[in-house]
Amino acid sequence: MPVDDTGDESEGGIGAKMRKIFANRKNLSPADRKRLEKERKARQLRRLRKLLTPKNAVVALHELQGPGMSEFTINTNGQETTAEIVVNNVRYEATAPNKHLAKARASEKALRDLVIAQMAKARQNAETKATTPSATNNGNNGSAAGSDDVEMAELPETDEVPMLHLASYALYKLFNEWQNEGFEIPAIKPAKAPVKLTEGGVHPLAPKVAKTKADLPSDAAARHPTALLALMRPQIPYEDLGSNNTNDPAKREFSVGVTVDGQRFIGKARSKKLARKEAAVAACRQLFDVQFAEVATE
Repeated sequence: MPVDDTGDESEGGIGAKMRKIFANRKNLSPADRKRLEKERKARQLRRLRKLLTPKNAVVALHELQGPGMSEFTINTNGQETTAEIVVNNVRYEATAPNKHLAKARASEKALRDLVIAQMAKARQNAETKATTPSATNNGNNGSAAGSDDVEMAELPETDEVPMLHLASYALYKLFNEWQNEGFEIPAIKPAKAPVKLTEGGVHPLAPKVAKTKADLPSDAAARHPTALLALMRPQIPYEDLGSNNTNDPAKREFSVGVTVDGQRFIGKARSKKLARKEAAVAACRQLFDVQFAEVATE
């Protein structure tokens, strides 16, 4: 054993590094220890924030299933839309006023079954792992099977219980409920620094030679307004101007602004996505004289 310790230190092994770290900590003052502990907790919180971000059921399910996840089948009947998806040979179906909500509800059902199934499998494996050694080593015919140790057995690391996806979806659902009650939920991730536009209101990464009406694609009027504006003026940022903060979700209205070629355009709608679309419609009409074929709400 002494030979191993000496060799470990001479080779700069992990044991020598850990002993050096603990030796340095012993020499620290209480104030320095408190500062280092505070910094360590701050690093843990930053890592946790990166991992635990709100994700809707569709995103969480797609991350669990991977690229092989099947596509949704959408059927619209009057004012109702039905979304269907097959996950692990099980068909999940949900009906809602629009396809986005229908897909979310169907995904939640699939996500629920996946999580419960994987948790049950992990528990079964943990119980098997806890009882097998007692039966073979102690020779007591598995008498520990009914002990409290089985109930407290830790889940094996090989069993990937999707707690991270479940927590991310739980955050999304909680925040969504709060928003429906009229509360403004601040972003968890720190906001990116605002981009400084040039004097003409142009993004610094935008092409030097701005496109004109002559550069419009032939199907410009049939394209999505935000996609067309991104084509004509790349890297143009939208600005979230908030909402009217009404307690009635049916009357809530969001505002989004965008500055293009020194002119400011504002869109208002029942969602931020639709507000961005309205702002893009106004910009494309004013700057490129595009009359969209359809500007109906999505």
